[in-house]
Amino acid sequence: MKTIILTLMMSFMAIMAFGQDKMDVVYLKDGRVVKGSIIKPLDADGVQIMTTESDVYTFSAEEVSRVGREKFQHDNLKNKVIVHDGSGFTNITTLGLGFGVGSVGDERSSDNDETYFALHTVNGYHLNRSLSLGVGVGIEWFGDYELVPLYADIRFHPSLTEWAPFFYGNLGFGLGLLENNVDGGLMAGVGGGIQKSINSNLALVGSIGYRFQGNTIGTENMDAHFLQFSVGVKF
Repeated sequence: MKTIILTLMMSFMAIMAFGQDKMDVVYLKDGRVVKGSIIKPLDADGVQIMTTESDVYTFSAEEVSRVGREKFQHDNLKNKVIVHDGSGFTNITTLGLGFGVGSVGDERSSDNDETYFALHTVNGYHLNRSLSLGVGVGIEWFGDYELVPLYADIRFHPSLTEWAPFFYGNLGFGLGLLENNVDGGLMAGVGGGIQKSINSNLALVGSIGYRFQGNTIGTENMDAHFLQFSVGVKF
């Protein structure tokens, strides 16, 4: 009986040891927490730390609030450095597919059965971990004609985790630069999606949203509404 109890106690201790460990932690003044192994201890020149994903970060002494060593549970999400966890430049490149909804033009006499395929890229800047502003450009194929969208983009992340929801809005013009009889017009969109961080430099993104596109082909008003799905990468 004593042998059984001793074995159970040793097994329990082994499980606890496997589930917990100690890790260096750098607390930054902007609220970020970076976990890993300290490569260069904190001094007047700053601190250098390698994360659990082998990414190396260097922070100046002015950026650091404190450095410690703590126990942690083996939870990849809690110990993960999330993509763009702070300010900095970013790019989002997506493929999209739009499906017509409602009717077309001012008279609203015909249903919008148009679809389009889109390639967009947004170059932006994270003002902080929650808000980014950017400028987008792309090309969209509407069957027998093309538009070149040029627009401002704003994105809001309520929270940053490995799987992070976001909301977006954009406003600009769909330009008929590639067709002689296509004038294009105002474009606007709103929607939301989710961002899956792969590492601190790359995430997958997917979204769904509403899109309005003003357009004139010859003398015919082709203003229309669309439901748009997009998938892509953020880095």
